[in-house]
Amino acid sequence: MKKGPLVARVMKLFLHFHLVFAAGITFNYLVKKVLPGSESEFILKFLEVKFGLNTTTDFVTNLLLCQESLRSPSQDLFLRLTQASVLPFYLLVLTVCLLSTLETIYRRLSGQVTQSNPKLEDVHVGERPEVVYHVFHTFLFGGLTMLFDGVKYVWTPYVCMFTAFGVCSPDLWMTVFRWMKVKSIHPVMLSLILSTAVPTIIGLSLWREYCPRVLAELSELQEFSDLDAAEMISWIRTRVPTAAVFAGSPQLLGAVKLGSGLVVTSLPHHSDMDLLRRSEDVSALSACSPIRCVNLDLVSVQTYQVYSMRSAEEIYKILTSHKTNYVIIEESLCNELSLNKGCRIKDLLDISNGHRRMSAEAADRVAAVTSSRPSTPLQTSWFEFLLDGALLEKHLQKSNADPTPVQLIVQFLEQASKPSVNEQNQVQPPADNRRNRTLKLLALKVAAHMKWDLDVLEKGSLSIPVLNMLLNELLCVSKVPPGVKHVDLDLSTLPPTTAMAVLIYNRWAIRTIVLSSFPEKQAKPGPHQMNMLNVVQQEKEMTDNILSVLKEQASDSISVLTGALQLKKDFYVHTMRTLDLLAADGAAANGETESSTAGLRISANELHCQVHYDLGAISFQQGCRDQPAFEKARDHFRQTKELLKKLDSAVHVHLDEKRLAGYWNACQALTGDCDSCDSQTTRYDQINMMISAGSYQAVVDAFIKDNVSRSLPKHFRCSVLREFLHKAQQGEAGLDEVCHKLCVCNAVRDALEGEVLGVRFLQLLLKPSKRLVGFILEVCTQALAKERSSETSRRNMATFVRTLCESLEDVSLVFVVSSHKLFTELLKEEERTLLVEQMRKRSATVNLSAKPLPSFYDIPVSASVSVGQLEQQLILSLEPRRIRQILNELHGIADRPFWRVNSKWEVPPDYINVILAIKDNLTKDLVYILMAKGLHCISVKDFLHARQLFSACLELVTEFSPRLRQVMLNEMLLLELRAHETVAAKGSKERPPPDLISRVRGYLEMRIHDLPLRQVVGEECVAFMLNWRENDYLTLQVPSSAVISNPYIKLGQLLASTCKELPGPKESRRTAKELWDVVVQICSVSIQHKRSNDGRVGLIKHRESSLGILLRSKFITFVTKIREPLVLTTLISLFVRLHCTVRDDIVNEVTAEHLSIWPSSLPNIQAVDVEAVAVTVKELVTYALTLNPNNQSWLITQADIYFVTNQYSAALNFYVQAGAVASDFFSKAVPPDIYTDQVLKRMIKCCSMMNCHTQVAVLCQFLREVDYMTAFKALQEQSSHDAMDSFYDYIWDVTILEYLTHIHHKRGEAEKRQIAIKAIGQTELNTSNPEEVLQLAAQKRKKRFFQAMAKLYF
Repeated sequence: MKKGPLVARVMKLFLHFHLVFAAGITFNYLVKKVLPGSESEFILKFLEVKFGLNTTTDFVTNLLLCQESLRSPSQDLFLRLTQASVLPFYLLVLTVCLLSTLETIYRRLSGQVTQSNPKLEDVHVGERPEVVYHVFHTFLFGGLTMLFDGVKYVWTPYVCMFTAFGVCSPDLWMTVFRWMKVKSIHPVMLSLILSTAVPTIIGLSLWREYCPRVLAELSELQEFSDLDAAEMISWIRTRVPTAAVFAGSPQLLGAVKLGSGLVVTSLPHHSDMDLLRRSEDVSALSACSPIRCVNLDLVSVQTYQVYSMRSAEEIYKILTSHKTNYVIIEESLCNELSLNKGCRIKDLLDISNGHRRMSAEAADRVAAVTSSRPSTPLQTSWFEFLLDGALLEKHLQKSNADPTPVQLIVQFLEQASKPSVNEQNQVQPPADNRRNRTLKLLALKVAAHMKWDLDVLEKGSLSIPVLNMLLNELLCVSKVPPGVKHVDLDLSTLPPTTAMAVLIYNRWAIRTIVLSSFPEKQAKPGPHQMNMLNVVQQEKEMTDNILSVLKEQASDSISVLTGALQLKKDFYVHTMRTLDLLAADGAAANGETESSTAGLRISANELHCQVHYDLGAISFQQGCRDQPAFEKARDHFRQTKELLKKLDSAVHVHLDEKRLAGYWNACQALTGDCDSCDSQTTRYDQINMMISAGSYQAVVDAFIKDNVSRSLPKHFRCSVLREFLHKAQQGEAGLDEVCHKLCVCNAVRDALEGEVLGVRFLQLLLKPSKRLVGFILEVCTQALAKERSSETSRRNMATFVRTLCESLEDVSLVFVVSSHKLFTELLKEEERTLLVEQMRKRSATVNLSAKPLPSFYDIPVSASVSVGQLEQQLILSLEPRRIRQILNELHGIADRPFWRVNSKWEVPPDYINVILAIKDNLTKDLVYILMAKGLHCISVKDFLHARQLFSACLELVTEFSPRLRQVMLNEMLLLELRAHETVAAKGSKERPPPDLISRVRGYLEMRIHDLPLRQVVGEECVAFMLNWRENDYLTLQVPSSAVISNPYIKLGQLLASTCKELPGPKESRRTAKELWDVVVQICSVSIQHKRSNDGRVGLIKHRESSLGILLRSKFITFVTKIREPLVLTTLISLFVRLHCTVRDDIVNEVTAEHLSIWPSSLPNIQAVDVEAVAVTVKELVTYALTLNPNNQSWLITQADIYFVTNQYSAALNFYVQAGAVASDFFSKAVPPDIYTDQVLKRMIKCCSMMNCHTQVAVLCQFLREVDYMTAFKALQEQSSHDAMDSFYDYIWDVTILEYLTHIHHKRGEAEKRQIAIKAIGQTELNTSNPEEVLQLAAQKRKKRFFQAMAKLYF
């Protein structure tokens, strides 16, 4: 090809290509003949359909055509390449190289001679062989990319490489300059400069644009979790035989294969036709249910037919042909929403099977009408309610709405909490956009449709976190001020719907506390599944955190509801209509719509009835710890019963009247408040009054009468018997016979109802007396009143009489029964004859020399009865010796663990494994119970019994376990710390003994590696050292290993270091900066999100950041154990600075001491939970003021907090308190560092917002420069809510008095003008007076004014 004319060379070139392709095709044909395969036919069919040359119904072909990687690329690819500056330079380089290559080819074919080693100025870039190769190669890759989007992952790196070569190559620039014939500048020098400068400029521009994004993505810690798949694989590994075969979608089976190693029917290999055909067969088995594994034998016919229209027999044959044992069912495949029409798996299968030849939408409609796919009705999706505003109300009107209202609330709130993704693909918190607001509003509308019935919401599937989210959203919509305690709100001044929202939330709070105190049945533990346990643990931790907050705020909720009982007006709760109006007019004040009577009307009686019931329940629950609380509960339940009678039709009252009756009876029994003259007294009340009065025979008579009426429940009768037995065991005389009679009455009642006779009655028959038998017959006779007894009762009583005769050993007593009229009336002739014959036989074998039977209490009871009595004593006893004696007796009767007798016995999880590792069961039970009882005594501050129990436990474990000995020493240290802190909290200033301090130091320095340590012990130790100012030890002497391992020690060390250097002349910023960083991490939040297989974000959860050394709730708990003022001042200062930083409101900043030591900015302010910081700073200041209400700085800080939250009355209250404390109730001047100009201006604004304009004018005088403009503007207001002219005596500024005189003269207010003239005419205000006289006059009026303000606002 190198010789001859041009035409000959071209012909030779084409001949060469022909021979190469012919040889390749021939070789391929021969190989296919020797090794037959079908892949080529499949590829050709696929390409024909791809290019539109043919159509097919083949499932595999259509499935591949629906894959995104085998479709044409979208415009987004070229747009992103252009934004990254790759595509423009690539086209430039490709054009130059292509033209140069064509030029070189033409020159070669034309016979022109080329230089073997050309110089740079003579070179052409197209003459290089590698350039020619890569030009044609990139054309090939580019063409494939235009056809198949997946090839872009090969073509894009190739483009970048080719572009980088061209831009950095002097040969390319020299070729361009030769074409342009550049002569002004030397081409070689210019090409060298451009080949260096252009890449440098491109690299710098790309670095500037993309480096911040890359760093931000690297710094963001994101979590990926697929809990469903992880749980399923864990289940497979633990519960499925190793020989099992799984079927399902190829993508999920790949994960199953990797995670479990079991056999699967298919894998995601697009190049394996056999696997693809298996996928087609097995994919006909998905069903509409969450991901789970189901046994093939248990799957119903309908489950298989949901996905395809094949019969169950066909599907079963397909599965058995692949030896399938388990089918994995995926909800995502069943409810697939594909953007490409006809690309859903079930559509492709139905078309391939020939079941339909129509669009997916039409097929769904036909299937729904003809039931050709007999699945459950299509469930309405949550987004349909978002698109159609009228759909929700129609859906809720259905009798069997699917999804149910409770499920809708969960779906709406879950979708509203999903994250947003920005342009850099970073997950952001849920945006406050119209979509999320609408979803939250829809959840509220569903709850409004349910009329805010807490019973229905709680009994449904709404968990405590979901209900908390729902009711907090109700508070937000109702415009309840955020960050403000509900107890500080005045419900009488709030709009009705806002006040009702507050009441609903607080009702739910105390109801949740009450429900959480009830014992719950423990779920049966399943196999160990780590991921599932983590999910359950996270849910439990979230619930526990909410419950702990609700319990801490229980007193506030009770105060709010108690205050609501003083309101006599009607309330209104939001309905669906008012919520729609509220959404339409988002600027409605305080959440009101249209008028003050918008919404569903709730009468005062209805509200009071419900609130009395809820308050009674919480008071009853508190009665276990506070006996007088039962009286409060009784009063509340009495009011509930009275109000319930007055209500004819209640909308908002949802009471369980049976539970109310039970509460009422229990309260009357516990308080002893039963009036026999009351017409409403029940049988329960009457019996309780008899017991209280000691009328035991009357109780027996009542039981005998109840055998006829049967109005008392059997459990109540049994409880009365147990109460008498307990009194008899306590040594009360004269109760043995009463117990026998009550036992007989209960046995007769059981006999009448055909129940099995109790053990106690059968024990009683072992040696009965003639008197007892006569009593039994008398009770039976009275129970069978002829006019009331039924035939069933008489038959049951006949059985009882026959059993009585058979049970009596004494023949004389048997003849007493047989001679009674009941014997002849109830038993038939043949039955009487048989019994008499048996008695005669028994009398012939009576051994008269037999020993007499023991007394009743000497009879050995059954093991179950004895164990029950001992277990009850074990629960009640607090004496270590008695506990050990009881356990010895129990282990002699039954060989089982007794530390589980009481579910309330709890030991810390850190110690459970150590205790349960004890081999001797008796020792194990004794150690566990002694420790659990001791911890309980500490919780109720019974330190005396706690010391006894812990000392006994320490003595026991010292004998065999050094580890448990150290554990008990640690717990005894914790006991002493809490005992000492309890005494100190009551006002004791006595320092702790040196021995206790040295023990605390020893614990903090302890380095036993295998010893289980509770962090709460370290927490108490650190708080103890901070409270007693052991800052030098915490700063210098604590081991570094302890600081690393225990977060409380780390926090205490930072606090001690900061406090230690605060009083000095130079405040340490380094230590303060470390403490600042730790607290900021504690107050930060992280976002957990889940992505599905297609990369979309599926779920988001906001939770406290795991980067902090402590959770915020635990940090607050630690702070509440600190009493040292300097430490509290430091923490208040830190949180005030953090609060000001995150709010970024210069005008309304909160003030505190030592603010200058903290940083003034945050690097990542979005990560800080603003609401958590606001709540924390308020809780911290409130707690500090409970310890020292006279701290001036804390009072000012509290006032500022109320001021920035627009609670002006409370803010002014604390401002005045701070001044009163600093001046001995204004007997002397207030220091200027307390009442600064900023404080005075805030007091002026508070008075102005409360329309106390005369007070504003007086306070304007207190500023360093009198603010005449504000004073004059305030005095111009005619509607003032203060005493107006009575404050004129406190004005000493003549200018203000003159303006007052002018204003009253202009208005024609002669009387007030005379008061102003009288005030200005006082001699001590004469401007000619010496300065000292004028200052004394001003000071005198200042004191009197502040004293008057104190009387108003204290």
